[in-house]
Amino acid sequence: MGLFSRIAALFTGKAPGGSDRYLPIYVIDHRCREPITGQIDLHNELSLADDEGGGYFVRKVLHTSGERRCFGQVEVQLWLDGKKQITKHEVQGGRWLSADEYAAEVERQAEEARRAAEEPAEEAEESQPSAIDEDKPVTGAAADQPPQPKE
Repeated sequence: MGLFSRIAALFTGKAPGGSDRYLPIYVIDHRCREPITGQIDLHNELSLADDEGGGYFVRKVLHTSGERRCFGQVEVQLWLDGKKQITKHEVQGGRWLSADEYAAEVERQAEEARRAAEEPAEEAEESQPSAIDEDKPVTGAAADQPPQPKE
C-alpha cells in the first residue's frame, strides 16, 4: 500500500489491513424480532481466553435500531481459537444467525413493510366516498354550499 493510499484511507474511513480484520456477526433480537448485524475488530477487541488452549474471548452488546419504537439489546460472547476462528458462541436476548439467514430475515421484513404500506393506501381508496347521489337530501355543512354545475 503506497503512501497516498494510506492517506486516502484515513479520510475515506477504509480499514488498512483488508477484509480479514473484521469478523461480521449476525443475530436476531427476541423481543423486537429485529435482525442485527455487528462486527468484531480482530485486532483491538479480543481478550486472551482463560483456557489453557490459548484462544481469544470477546463480548459484544448489539442494540436494535429502535425503528419500530422497540429498543432491545443482544449480548454475544464468542470464543475464538489461535487462528481467530469461532469455536463457540453464546447469545443472550436473541438468536445467532448465519449470513444467509440474516439476509433472508431482512428481505422478509422488507416485504412485510411493503405490504403494510400498501394496505393503508388500498383502505383509503375504499373509504373514499363515491359521487354524491342527487336523489338523497344534502345535510350538514354541504347543505350550506351552492350546488356545483355539472361539466
